[in-house]
Amino acid sequence: MLLVRRVAGAVLVVMLASACAIQGSAGPAAHPTPPAVELPPRPREVRLDGVDPCSLLTDEQREKLGLDGRPVFSQAPVGLYRGAEVPSCTTGGFEPRAVTVGVSLVTSVGIERFTSGELAAELRPIEVRGFPALVAVPTRFTDYCTVVVDVAAGQLLDVQFATGGRQPPIPQPQLCRDAETVAGEVMATLVDH
Repeated sequence: MLLVRRVAGAVLVVMLASACAIQGSAGPAAHPTPPAVELPPRPREVRLDGVDPCSLLTDEQREKLGLDGRPVFSQAPVGLYRGAEVPSCTTGGFEPRAVTVGVSLVTSVGIERFTSGELAAELRPIEVRGFPALVAVPTRFTDYCTVVVDVAAGQLLDVQFATGGRQPPIPQPQLCRDAETVAGEVMATLVDH
């Protein structure tokens, strides 16, 4: 079981690092760069410095979300965030469905990393607990979805929700809805922190 958790954490870090690669990084872009996305201002700043990502989903929240695995903390450089060390917490769920959730606290770049139009993801603006956010649907993969929340200048909350590998796979639109739900729960804890 420990090996499964470590592999799930490593897979999540790899997905985070490669999922929204810069368009055209492997040659000319196959599709034109989408227009930049504009978001409304955040209601206030919620700084992420020194916050433990594994403290942001309570036992009750994890139970409600079907996350019965033990939260696992990791910190690794992430190319998407310009190689900065990003603290993350990965938690799995096995019943009633196999899923993996990653909560990453990015203090090296803000949400403008996503709104620049440079990443290979379809973006949909949303609001999470009053904060501007984006659903970032990767165009190269269908086994996960990401929600990023604009929490402070130069900082963002990154929540990934991924299928755990069972068949049939969880459809990506459902993964996106689940990522939104998790982001809402994390923000509820974060604003009360």
